[in-house]
Amino acid sequence: MFDFLIYVVLGVLIIASFLDIKYKAVPSVVLTAMIFAVLLLRPDNLLFGVIAFVFAFMIKDLLDDIAGMSFGVADIKILVIIGLLLANFSGLMIMIICFLFFQFFYTLIWRWKVSKEEEMPFIPCLLAVYIALMLVGSVM
Repeated sequence: MFDFLIYVVLGVLIIASFLDIKYKAVPSVVLTAMIFAVLLLRPDNLLFGVIAFVFAFMIKDLLDDIAGMSFGVADIKILVIIGLLLANFSGLMIMIICFLFFQFFYTLIWRWKVSKEEEMPFIPCLLAVYIALMLVGSVM
């Protein structure tokens, strides 16, 4: 069953999504504190956090080089938080697939219906990935 940490991260991601959409800024200290807290409570998942960090950096480079879009530091921190909460390697693969799938459709819908600006908030997409991972039981 879900524990308190899962819900705290969900709450932080909901607030961060709102701030990202409305102000295009999220306090860095909040996300860094979340990484610290999750790492203290889930030290066994450090490998998944590191892999999620490398994946996030790869996505940042790909989005910047190919699409000319920016993937901020907050987005990287959120992927690390999600990585630290993953239960196993299959959860990591599900996270990567969900991210790629959701990000593709999120970007299409955002550009088509909301704005054609280069800068768009990615945290709502990461929130959707996190909720999907919660629903399939990949976060612990």
